Amino acid sequence: MQNSPLHGSLLCALWLAAAAWGQETLRVEVTEGAGAVVPAQAVSSRRFSVVVRDSGGRPVSGATVHFRLPAEGPGGVFASGLRTESTVTGPKGEATVYGIRWGAEAGRLEILVSAVAGSRRGEARIPVEVSATAKLAREDKGNLSFRAPSSSKKWVVLLAVGAGAAAGLAMAGGSGGSTQTYAPPAAVVVTPTIGTPTITVGKP
Repeated sequence: MQNSPLHGSLLCALWLAAAAWGQETLRVEVTEGAGAVVPAQAVSSRRFSVVVRDSGGRPVSGATVHFRLPAEGPGGVFASGLRTESTVTGPKGEATVYGIRWGAEAGRLEILVSAVAGSRRGEARIPVEVSATAKLAREDKGNLSFRAPSSSKKWVVLLAVGAGAAAGLAMAGGSGGSTQTYAPPAAVVVTPTIGTPTITVGKP
């Protein structure tokens, strides 16, 4: 009896299903950040953490974890300016991201988390809501792990504003009192150096 094409396709499907069943997968557990409400158009220090475990429940160290924000709708970017951030799990299988700059569009979204360790893979989703009325929480502001990406620029701007304000006050004080005349800077006097004179005698 000759095997039919349908019979061959069925055997192939069963073989693929058995291979997938026997392949070990990773479990990605969300430990922090699920259900967080974050402010729109702001950099939040809210942490999003997961723990990667094997099929036996043991933490997986050295697994690569990708955190991906949605490309459309409510979302944001990481400190790198990209919508994807990658990190590696530590000895306890943990992986964390923070410092996301959220966009202006309010609404609910999901951060897709995928973990890879060799041929093993696993996924999880972290639900988040971007709110136009939410503000940074006190615990977020006190999070020591948060580092503002533009702190140095902030100090430069403050110094520039302070210098401009001081100049403005000086001008205001001068215009309110007696009239001040403009004093030009002192001239720099350069002493000429006289060398040996040269006399050329022509015809009388």
